[in-house]
Amino acid sequence: MGRSGMISKRGSFWLQCVVIGFCLTASAVATITVKRIADHKSEENFSVIIEQAVTSLRRTAEIYERTLGGLAGLFIASDNISFVEMDDYASAINIRENRSGINALGFASHPDPDSDSLIVQRLRPRTPGDSVIGTDFNLYPDVIAAAKRARETGKLALVADVALPINGEPVKKGIMLRPVTRGERVSEDGTRRAERFLGYVFAILDMDRAFDTLSPAQNNLVELRVWLTHADTDAPALFQNISDEKANPAPKFQRDMEVSGFGQPMRLRWSGSNRFDEIQPFRAHWILLALCLSVTGLIVLIMRFMNRRERTITRLVEEKSSELATRETERRSIIENAMLAIVSTDADGRILQVNDAAQTLLLTPKTVGLETRNIAEVLPGLDPGEPDSRFKLTLPATEYSNGETILEIEKNTWRTSGNEIRMTLLMRDITKRERQARQLAKMEERWNLALIGAQIGVFDIDFEKNTSVVSKMWRMMMNITSSSDPSDPYKDLLDHIHPDDRANLVKAHRACIEGDADRAESRFRVSDNGADWRWIQSDAVVVEWSDDGVARRMIGTQVDITDRIRVERMKQDFVATVSHELRTPLTSIKGSLGLLEAQLKDTQLPVASRLVEIAQSNSERLYNLVNDILDMEKMNAGQMQIDAKAESLSKLLVLVSDQIAPYAAQCGVGLDVSIPKGNYHIWTDQKRIIQVLTNLLSNACKFSDKGTRVRLSAQLLPGEVRIAVTNFGPGIPEEFHNRIFQPFAQADTKANKKKVGTGLGLNISRHLVESMGGTIGFKSIPDEKTIFWFTCPLADDTDTGGDAPGTEDIDQLRAVS
Repeated sequence: MGRSGMISKRGSFWLQCVVIGFCLTASAVATITVKRIADHKSEENFSVIIEQAVTSLRRTAEIYERTLGGLAGLFIASDNISFVEMDDYASAINIRENRSGINALGFASHPDPDSDSLIVQRLRPRTPGDSVIGTDFNLYPDVIAAAKRARETGKLALVADVALPINGEPVKKGIMLRPVTRGERVSEDGTRRAERFLGYVFAILDMDRAFDTLSPAQNNLVELRVWLTHADTDAPALFQNISDEKANPAPKFQRDMEVSGFGQPMRLRWSGSNRFDEIQPFRAHWILLALCLSVTGLIVLIMRFMNRRERTITRLVEEKSSELATRETERRSIIENAMLAIVSTDADGRILQVNDAAQTLLLTPKTVGLETRNIAEVLPGLDPGEPDSRFKLTLPATEYSNGETILEIEKNTWRTSGNEIRMTLLMRDITKRERQARQLAKMEERWNLALIGAQIGVFDIDFEKNTSVVSKMWRMMMNITSSSDPSDPYKDLLDHIHPDDRANLVKAHRACIEGDADRAESRFRVSDNGADWRWIQSDAVVVEWSDDGVARRMIGTQVDITDRIRVERMKQDFVATVSHELRTPLTSIKGSLGLLEAQLKDTQLPVASRLVEIAQSNSERLYNLVNDILDMEKMNAGQMQIDAKAESLSKLLVLVSDQIAPYAAQCGVGLDVSIPKGNYHIWTDQKRIIQVLTNLLSNACKFSDKGTRVRLSAQLLPGEVRIAVTNFGPGIPEEFHNRIFQPFAQADTKANKKKVGTGLGLNISRHLVESMGGTIGFKSIPDEKTIFWFTCPLADDTDTGGDAPGTEDIDQLRAVS
């Protein structure tokens, strides 16, 4: 650390000392000030409570004097005051609700002028009046003394503690007396002289009640003790509102005073209660002191932190300065050797710095100094006043270049520490990329022309990015010129599809996306300007899957097949018409040939019989062809009627085996039937399932090697029955497997050329089986065994009985049937 660092550290130390001293001094001053304010505020609160109580006490003395004065006036005004008048007076002053402590009002007098007795003559209210009337106050020396004092002074006199006989029990009460005289006068010395003395009016007082309700805060915040003036303060108090056990042993506030007005001077001592001391802010100055010390400590920590931070910043500045110098050197080295072309200019466009990559990119020899030129000369077409952005700039061909050069330039404007404007150009040669993009655009244009020529629309859907790409022919075919979302034009397709066909397209796509189907094949109609509907054949496949089996990308083609559909319908209509027209004459020909055959049976005309046999065989073949064509057309038109119901499995198999047996014998093969034991019923149409079994059994007999046996069997599966036909012969070629159920499909083999057939039987069988809720399939091993099978659902009322699945003899079943 240098000399300047030492000076800075010493100055920081003294600054900390000054700040700490100032904070401590301010803390002490604030603490003393707050303590004085708190003490003064507590003293004010205590004084307010006492002043309220003293005011209330004086108001109570006034109430006593007015009450007894009014009662004395009542007796002066009338010689005989009744109890009713006494009750009225007690009610008038509301004696029962009065908080001054008056329990009752009465009148006492001497029975005769010479008597010493002082008898209670009147007292109301009845309680405690009735039990005290007739009491002789002469029995109470304190009362007699007070009465004499009152008569001498003409003022109120109080006896604070008298045991009166109330309801037969002595009860301590206070008695305040006032003399009653009639025709009194005032002498020259100011004393009153009575012409006639009547007696005394008096009030029985509840002393506790008189002193207990002086102030609302008295019982909670202050303690009050009352003594008579002549009593010692160590003697028991006449009244105290809090017991000695609960009293404050060391009150911080206390005040003694004497009061008069009750006919007896009294000494009062007010003291702050425990509750009063608790709510006073005695600890406020200590809290403030702790807070000030905490703030002082926090300031010290902050100053130490700032001092340490200042030293850290100084060290970092020195390190950063060294690092910046290194970076500047490094930056210059990077700029000069960077692969990216960099040019720096001033506000006027004069080149200040250029690296080797820029020298090479701008196709100028190093001997030509770019620093002396303007950027507009080196990059024609560049406007230095344009806002910062990234743009492309094409430079014309020069003697150093091979054609025009295309640059991608990023322009950035900034200011130096001296507020000078600088412009930096980052340049990249994209000539090769742009040429490739142009070639790709030309290839895409040729591809679109080819698709337009072939009338094929192509679409590519990216499920992760929710985007799609479509060809121009697709837009033309779907009549979609603009899209609501340019990044996903394919989603607008559903709005143009016929409402009845939307579900088919969505179902096919979903099955392929979820992996239930290899391809998404469907047909739908799209609107042609809202007037006509065109048929579209869609074929799509998922070409990319994620690791967890989720489809990511689908590619497909869509072709306009409106003309094909029209031709197919014309062909179907033609075939249906011809078949119906042929069926009637064929029926007549078959009938005629049957009659002719019956007539020639007993004749010796072998040539004629052979000719009739050939004609009958070919008419039967033609009749079957017409029936197959009619069935196929019904299925294509959705008019094939299926009357499914519960049928006995064993009876069906016996019936079809009996029907096919002669044909099997004619083909030179045997026939075996294997049926599960038990009374099983399948849900099927008897006529149609016999048609299916006849097709399968006749094909099996036709294509079996002579001397072999064709086997018809049934196998129970959960909820369904699998019926199979097995034969041994040349089998089905592998290349024909995927076309075997197509209409008019026949394998091109030597065996097939010798066998006659329409090629419709398997196609019709597949449609019938699927219409009845089953599936059909086959398995063939060339020159060995071929199995054709299909399933039928079991009927709900099937009686499986108690027998285990097995096989029954065909003769037994035939007998039962």
